[in-house]
Amino acid sequence: MKDLGVLVPMVTPCGKNGKADLVGVKNLANYMCDNGASSIFVCGSTGRGPWFSVDEQARICKATADVIDQKKVLFCGCMANGIDDMLEKADRMADAGGQAAVVTAPGYFSYNQDEIKRVFLEFADRCKLPVMIYDIPDFAGTKLDTSLVSDLAHHENVIGFKDSSSDIERFKDLINMLNDVKDLYLLQGKERLLAESISAGASGLVVSLVHINPVPFVRLYEYVKADKSEEAGKLQAAISEVFDLVMGCFQKRPEFSTLMHILNYCLKSNEVADNILMPHEGVCPGFIETESKKMMRLLSEAIR
Repeated sequence: MKDLGVLVPMVTPCGKNGKADLVGVKNLANYMCDNGASSIFVCGSTGRGPWFSVDEQARICKATADVIDQKKVLFCGCMANGIDDMLEKADRMADAGGQAAVVTAPGYFSYNQDEIKRVFLEFADRCKLPVMIYDIPDFAGTKLDTSLVSDLAHHENVIGFKDSSSDIERFKDLINMLNDVKDLYLLQGKERLLAESISAGASGLVVSLVHINPVPFVRLYEYVKADKSEEAGKLQAAISEVFDLVMGCFQKRPEFSTLMHILNYCLKSNEVADNILMPHEGVCPGFIETESKKMMRLLSEAIR
């Protein structure tokens, strides 16, 4: 496997009408790269990819491609409910400057593992971009089997796997099984598991809470790679505490927009983005503002 570092699953700045703010997209991409991001991932779950039209997703991709260093891989969400739509999105993203297509298992219907494998293999065979497989059971409705991931990782057009399953034992098994696949990225997608995963050999991390403050996440990766376990442990403890605060917010308000309100508050407070909320998501609840302030303070203190 090969190293990547911090891949930012970038939110999508937007206007009050819910349309993508392309100037905001460019500014946010620049900010993340300036603060240590190794690569950018647009139109994923955190970027609300499935919400936007294919045309708008392509514009978001192009705006990002226009400003980031070409040495940084631009990953693009191509999630859809069927193979033709997945491939159409990949074609459009490629034309817009995308460098890798990210896909989950198709949604809406229920599939077994063999069916999912055949969909992924067809996509990898036909896609003009290199492919990263994304396992996010909370959204896709199914968890990918270890053997399925291992088989897909050996496909010549598959370059990575993002694991948001929260299963650290499965993740470590994959590291051991795929260590000989030299051109593969294996990325951890859960904040609580970052230091342990990187220490075990993960290629890097891709988590939503990097938007609160990217620096602690970049330093965590660097500290683990440099065997600075004490420094890494302190940062992981702070990140885990922030994650617990986020989960506490979800216990009170389980909607997806809870995360968007948290990230929107932090990005606005840091003067990084004006807005990432959709019109239907309303005004930020007071308790989220209070908890978001705590999150920002915890991460700022962790890097002093």
